[in-house]
Amino acid sequence: MTDDEFVAPAASLPERAHAVFPLIAQWIFSEPMAELLAAFDQRLPAPGAPWDGAADDAATWLHLDDALPEAVRPIFDEGVVALAGLSPEQTDTLRRTLAIERMAAGPFNFRANGAQYRERSQVAMADFVDGLRERILVLADGLGLGTPQPPRRRRYDRTLILGGGYQSPQLRTRHAAQLRAGGIDLGQISLLGSPRFLMVETNEAGAVQDYAPDAVDEFDLMIGAARTEFGLRPEPVRLLCGCAATDQLCPSWLSLHITGGQATPPQYTHERTVELLDGSGRPVAVALSAHTSRPPYRPDTGDTLALWSRLAGPRAGEQVLLVTSQPFVPFQVFDSLRRLYLPHGLDIDVVAFPPEWSDRFSTAESFLQETLSAIRSARRLLVDATVALTPAAPPSPGAAGER
Repeated sequence: MTDDEFVAPAASLPERAHAVFPLIAQWIFSEPMAELLAAFDQRLPAPGAPWDGAADDAATWLHLDDALPEAVRPIFDEGVVALAGLSPEQTDTLRRTLAIERMAAGPFNFRANGAQYRERSQVAMADFVDGLRERILVLADGLGLGTPQPPRRRRYDRTLILGGGYQSPQLRTRHAAQLRAGGIDLGQISLLGSPRFLMVETNEAGAVQDYAPDAVDEFDLMIGAARTEFGLRPEPVRLLCGCAATDQLCPSWLSLHITGGQATPPQYTHERTVELLDGSGRPVAVALSAHTSRPPYRPDTGDTLALWSRLAGPRAGEQVLLVTSQPFVPFQVFDSLRRLYLPHGLDIDVVAFPPEWSDRFSTAESFLQETLSAIRSARRLLVDATVALTPAAPPSPGAAGER
């Protein structure tokens, strides 16, 4: 979302945590965001404005089972100027971001249907007044959802091709292949998928026959894209969790997810990998499939990034390119900063394929939904940065001997 590096990637964790506040503030308090909120009769919260409303209503607008940690909850209290570890300005950035998320949670949300959560391909349509649809598209472009930017560098240590549905895996992989053909060194390539089942209602399997004819889930789409766009051959799939098959709940996963575990599809509880070989039989890339951290729902981008970082062992300062679809760039910038920059100090660049390749996400409703996704990802990043800056509580007397 910016052509400039905003901080040295190898800085210390506190330095990285401090750096994300102005980055998010620049985006979330921008003029396009103010105008987009105003189009729905909302006003960008003024600097220094107190929290307006009860603190205990957060569960009504936070995403799914999101919850705020104890270090953040005092931000709703009257008279709190600065959270422990944060400056008043940083505290204000977090408070205003939470307020914006609450404003957008209703009018920007086209994936929630009561208790049922839709996939992106099931986004609802709205009856917008004349001119609003076109205005949303212009403002979303101003927020970084519309116009792709070229890679910042000519060489990367690692490239991550993010998973998706329908033609998205193929188009993202094709873009990566074309970048490499154009002289950009992609480094080590990983394709990040998930066990999300292909959509039956919209015949997703039929839509991917040209590149993944036998696919049953998103992981298969990534493997098919690697085969057709890079000419790679997959080795047999290996279950990282040590299970023999995916049709039963993974015991090691279930031990960490008692709540909601039994209601989760078994396939969502396993981690998988497959090596991808070039024409000479050398392993040159890998495809990964994460398990979910939010039962009973499928894994999300954060889950796949967490799996990749655990397996890849990235080093601080490495330059990492992520390839996605343009409407997802803002939220995946924030997700990758949260999962890869903040804990590991990686230098992140997120790019997307050209708009004329015509992915599915070009409606006003989809742009609003992805703006909401970006707001939520920005809030999660700020929360993690806040926790990283929160002073550690001193141990209580005798705590070392307690178990």
